[in-house]
Amino acid sequence: MTPLALADFWDMERADRERRLVDGILAAHARHYQKNLAYRRAVSARGVGPEARPEDLPRLLRLTSQTFKSYLEVLGTPFPQDDPRGFIDWLATQLSLELPQDRLKGLAKRYRSLEAMLSAIERACSHLGLEILTSSGTSGRASIIVRDRQSTDLTVESFYLAFQRYLGMKAEHRAIFMMPRRTRIAMARMAQFSVRRVGLPPERVHFAIPFPAQPDQVRIRSGRTFRSGLRGWIERRAWHPAMNFIQAQVVDPYAVRFALRLLRRASVSGEKVLLFGSLAQVHAVAQALLERGESITLAPGSLLGTGGGAKDLGGLDLQRIREDLRRTFRLADGAEVPVRDVYGMAEANWAAMQCACGNYHIPPWVLAATVDDDGALQTGPATTGLLAFFDPYGGGDLFPAFFRTADRVTLVRGYGEATCDCGDAGAYITCGSIQRVDLLEEAGCAAQL
Repeated sequence: MTPLALADFWDMERADRERRLVDGILAAHARHYQKNLAYRRAVSARGVGPEARPEDLPRLLRLTSQTFKSYLEVLGTPFPQDDPRGFIDWLATQLSLELPQDRLKGLAKRYRSLEAMLSAIERACSHLGLEILTSSGTSGRASIIVRDRQSTDLTVESFYLAFQRYLGMKAEHRAIFMMPRRTRIAMARMAQFSVRRVGLPPERVHFAIPFPAQPDQVRIRSGRTFRSGLRGWIERRAWHPAMNFIQAQVVDPYAVRFALRLLRRASVSGEKVLLFGSLAQVHAVAQALLERGESITLAPGSLLGTGGGAKDLGGLDLQRIREDLRRTFRLADGAEVPVRDVYGMAEANWAAMQCACGNYHIPPWVLAATVDDDGALQTGPATTGLLAFFDPYGGGDLFPAFFRTADRVTLVRGYGEATCDCGDAGAYITCGSIQRVDLLEEAGCAAQL
């Protein structure tokens, strides 16, 4: 359990907060070094023992783009359902707890789908409350991330606090997510849990995509990784084009119509609304309004939320999209409906919310830094490099949440004269500075749901 509530970090003095973060990182390192084989191997190879020092922090980082995809190298296949026993052995090295091997003996030797295997593992480990999530898998090779009850609760609290602080979301909102309800994709799953924590009753939470998005469906849709043999031929020649046709001609139009119906009702009733999806999905709603010559007037306090980066925009530039959103969504008092982006990743138990000034604020219980080309943590009020983060309090006890991402950003420490113009002190990523630079294209995101 965490010794402090996450919300307490907002009220701390800078020096006290940074001291607590470093102390928390070193304590978490000692704990995971003893219990987590994969982590111990990684840091031991860099000369770090069971007791780390503050100067060792750069050597504690692992890559988000590789850690939860390392089953690929261990199993020699992107299809772990072909080798459940090998996958369990890999998983056991990644977690700082002992898996119930006696319960897992009942797993089949092979599963037809990744969903079937992951569900079987969850049932066998139900007493631990394990939940297996994935990245959106747009590369065709999903990251596989495990959370238990504690880490899920911490992630929900982290998202809830950020939603409250930067999006102003409260129990009177009606939330419309351009996502499937039934999926393992981490962003969608956390959205479901977080709105519950806000206090929204189920009847005020809507998921616009009615069909499940299981890992193998997402993989085939991506068109990047297929099975071998006849099954792979069928996936490539039949299922891939069919799925994309159905997505474009059935699923996406249905989701847009669903969202428009709820938005129109909210406009009439004067309800506050949160419409959340990828930028392309939210823009699709605006495009449908433009084609009909309509606009939507929403109650003050409503907002548009986006996540997943600027993917699948159909050649449109961001300025055009912003203009379309301004033309189609207005508040009842005549103001523009705020648009707030969310920066996150499946491997993190937190998300950075965009403030009114366009910057992405790192939660204060996360120690963020940028890494230079030599792997050193950069210092100074503003630095540019690959983003790294240490999450010793919100990351849970299942694995050490110390990661170097595949995103190049400009990070501002955010104190004194460098404080964001929104007035919120603390580290933030500057607007427009996030660049996905992972050459292997393995970084998980929420762009494809």
